[in-house]
Amino acid sequence: MLGAMTRVRFVAAGPVEEMPYRPWTWAILISTAAVLGLLLGAIGSLMFSRGPYAGQEYHLWRWQADNFSGSLFSLIGIGPDPDDAAGQADLQRYFGITSQIRAALNTDAPNEQFIDTLVSERSAYENDVERVIERYIDQAIGEAGLRESLPLFSAIKMTWPPVDFELTSPPQLLIRSPRREIKRDGDTLLKNDLSLSDIEGIEAKADDDDTVSVVVAIGGIAAYPAIVRDDRTYDSLIQTASHEWVHHYLAFYPLGKTWGSGGNSEPLNETTADLAGRELANLIRKDHKVTFPPNEDGRAPATAAPTIDFNVEMRNLRLQVDALLADGKVDEAEQAMEERRLYFEQNGIYIRKLNQAYFAFYGTYAASPESSNPIGAKIDQVWQLTQNVGAFLRVMREVESVPDLDAAIARLQASQK
Repeated sequence: MLGAMTRVRFVAAGPVEEMPYRPWTWAILISTAAVLGLLLGAIGSLMFSRGPYAGQEYHLWRWQADNFSGSLFSLIGIGPDPDDAAGQADLQRYFGITSQIRAALNTDAPNEQFIDTLVSERSAYENDVERVIERYIDQAIGEAGLRESLPLFSAIKMTWPPVDFELTSPPQLLIRSPRREIKRDGDTLLKNDLSLSDIEGIEAKADDDDTVSVVVAIGGIAAYPAIVRDDRTYDSLIQTASHEWVHHYLAFYPLGKTWGSGGNSEPLNETTADLAGRELANLIRKDHKVTFPPNEDGRAPATAAPTIDFNVEMRNLRLQVDALLADGKVDEAEQAMEERRLYFEQNGIYIRKLNQAYFAFYGTYAASPESSNPIGAKIDQVWQLTQNVGAFLRVMREVESVPDLDAAIARLQASQK
């Protein structure tokens, strides 16, 4: 869900000698590079683990160093690649165990030993499931016409960058926002095993008279390989993995290169990735009919349905808070958010902390009810005018600003007259 991606700079090389393909020679070289990466990561941790959250921060570059070898093994064809029948069986088993884990956790006194056993059993299927879903996404990318021709070999097309993700527990994210407006004002990745007490302590350090914060769980990060949350349903997982690949894809185009530049760069990127990820997942569902036994697709045990319309209530709250903050009524806005948080809780929707930072994070996704940004409707208009994920991304990848988006919509409308 975060748009960060490692960028590679290519430099000129000497003469190239053609050699036969020897994957195990590459495996030795990759393993050596991975060990060096781990050593550099360890040294970096000692040098840079300072500041108010020392020992609690998550270092993304270390994740990429740790997973460097596995990622390259996958790209050069070393490792499992189950056929369709075996792949579907792996998916059914993996997500069935995920449902068991979520049910075991959803008790008054979880049996930790039993849960550890289930997690260990599920890990046996993890690599196969990653390969199967990567293949599904790659096929959807091809169907959408998003593969690129190789330089000098235009007849050969490939997915760039290659689809690559790891199923794991993502880090958590500390979001800060000014009290007087809703704006992301510095994020910090945190370890995924922090207790509630740890989280509340971190938030207390981040808060002051002018700033509020919240620590949120995230579904994935567009590192390379991407980090994708492992405790979700099949439908949610293929959409998240597709979303993260779209971030990888956009990183090579003007839209992705705006990430982190402030303003509307994050809403433009995230809303585009959300919509394109959703549509790639729809192509996967159409082309690969995976059937699961009832309630064994990774879902948690059913709970009572909320008695209110969350989207309507949250959108109304966001508009109310925007208006109060615009009038300088900060205390009134914070009171309104806390009152609505309690109202949600009374109606079966639990939100631990609802403040300006909460809206700053979830509002990045401009099509969400937590957002009041008109970009969401405009990007949806691009989709309505293209109705094809490949065409949609070829338009959106060139957009760098809201005026660019408006101009793209005008061109699409003119072309259809």
